[in-house]
Amino acid sequence: MIFIAWYLLPFLIEVTNSQIESFRPKERIYHTSTFINNKLYILGGNSISTNATINEIVGKEFFYLEFSKTFNTIIINSLWQDLTKINTVPSHWAAASAKGGINNDTLFLYGGFSNETSLIHTYDSQNDLWSIPNVKGDYVIKKRSLTGIIDYNGNMYLFGGASSEFGILNDMIILDTINLIWKSGSLINAPTPRFYYGANLLPNQNIIYFGGHNGKEIIELNEIHLYDIVNNDWNIKKTSGSSPSKRYLFSTVLDTINFEWYIPNVSGDIPANRYDHKSNVIGNFMVISFGFGYEQGKESDLLLLDISNNEEYKWSIIFEPSPSIVTPTSSLPTSTQSNDFSSTNHNSRIVLLVAIL
Repeated sequence: MIFIAWYLLPFLIEVTNSQIESFRPKERIYHTSTFINNKLYILGGNSISTNATINEIVGKEFFYLEFSKTFNTIIINSLWQDLTKINTVPSHWAAASAKGGINNDTLFLYGGFSNETSLIHTYDSQNDLWSIPNVKGDYVIKKRSLTGIIDYNGNMYLFGGASSEFGILNDMIILDTINLIWKSGSLINAPTPRFYYGANLLPNQNIIYFGGHNGKEIIELNEIHLYDIVNNDWNIKKTSGSSPSKRYLFSTVLDTINFEWYIPNVSGDIPANRYDHKSNVIGNFMVISFGFGYEQGKESDLLLLDISNNEEYKWSIIFEPSPSIVTPTSSLPTSTQSNDFSSTNHNSRIVLLVAIL
């Protein structure tokens, strides 16, 4: 028996390692990233390849990474958990997502580029179940290339974006993710039509919008637009400081109320330039997923920027959960561009951090 046990051990180790490494996400852009109950869910997207078969596979993939424990991004390939087999959403890219619902544990997916006619798909993270909800209210068109922002009352705000039927837009549609009702926001003083812009919910219940593309040119970053979710109105603010060059296909995390640009001190190994990635604030980190511009195999699909120290941000390969990640507060919002106010107040100096790597 001892001889048999030792004989089988290498085989079992080989099988186990094979199972762990059996799923490796493909490179992607135009995906969504949604943080729910310690898990970062990555859904869909498009490949950097022109191969239609590969793009179909990428657009269908659904997987997550657990953030309740310490991990190293160098071995990230053994940590992704594949949920593609339970995914009923057709292959798609450039959709918008947010966490919402009655218990704030449901992934809401809106629009995107696909052959699908349904506007909304929902994923129940507790029961691993996808469904198409019956949403009532105003007539809503299907849009893509926009950002979903969730507020403290479970409303998902979907500004602008692009439509096959109407082109580039500047409308504001709102999904009540708790009562499943469509609403319309104000168009008075709304920003010019745009897609692939930056957006975040501020603590004062305003959503900040800036940059993007209007279909003809890239939009400057020397002014920002604020949508007041309480009063349903728009305001415009000029920024100060040294404004970055105009751009789109970037991602953002916050906080800010003084609208001043500045360049923070950053240390650590600087990663390769990327664009069309996604970012979420998880604990003390800005977590950046996938994008275009790096070589998979030489650099991790996931980048970590420690923003816990306002005096110096630091690139890291080690994620360490904060207490708020281990015991999350379910009533706080987390959108595609995540605003995790349950984490340490690492932005007490009021900084807007733009990921334009």
